[in-house]
Amino acid sequence: MIAKGRCRCYCACSPQRNGTRSGRRSAVRVESFASLGVPPHTPDADLWHLCQTRQIVLITGNRNEEGPASLEATLQASTTPTSLPVLTLSEPQRVLSSRAYANRVVERLVEYLIDVENLRGTGRLYLP
Repeated sequence: MIAKGRCRCYCACSPQRNGTRSGRRSAVRVESFASLGVPPHTPDADLWHLCQTRQIVLITGNRNEEGPASLEATLQASTTPTSLPVLTLSEPQRVLSSRAYANRVVERLVEYLIDVENLRGTGRLYLP
């Protein structure tokens, strides 16, 4: 899920497990604000709680907003050992201007999504 404006960038991925004959196969479904039924300017805390409830990995740009409703405050107050991590793009604009950087982001994103069950409770992780 991606929203533009004030360096606000969200993407939500729902890791899904599907059994196959050779074992377990992972699939990823990308969500949007529209598919989740929420407005693009949903407060960070509300969006994080929605993603946790629906078991969606939240991907966001690196934002430095502070305050009690900020994503950082929400993570500090609400992360539990079973919480899915928030994946944060260190330099979201650079993804659009550097193919090499974008490739590193994708590689790390795939690594995190493959290992998402072992990353629960970590809070925030950065891409790359």
